[in-house]
Amino acid sequence: MQKKSFKDNPALQFISEAKDDIGEIPEKLASSVKAPEGYKLNPLYIETKTRRLQIVMQPSLYKRVKNAAEEEGLSVNEFIHRTLDRATLKTL
Repeated sequence: MQKKSFKDNPALQFISEAKDDIGEIPEKLASSVKAPEGYKLNPLYIETKTRRLQIVMQPSLYKRVKNAAEEEGLSVNEFIHRTLDRATLKTL
């Protein structure tokens, strides 16, 4: 039985080749995150937002946060995430 050739398949025009130059992993993260043997770390997927936090705030503060998030076209969650990220970047 002869192997099937996909050389002239029109679907191949939509499939891009895999690229290995996605980016460098920050040194601080590279030392703390280890990939399983045989795998490479992709800097785009080292960390995901998976921790849940319940926060209690005054209704007036929530209203200001919600208005600020709407002005930037973000959800309240994303607005709080970005604000906390900017506030804590100095500690890295």
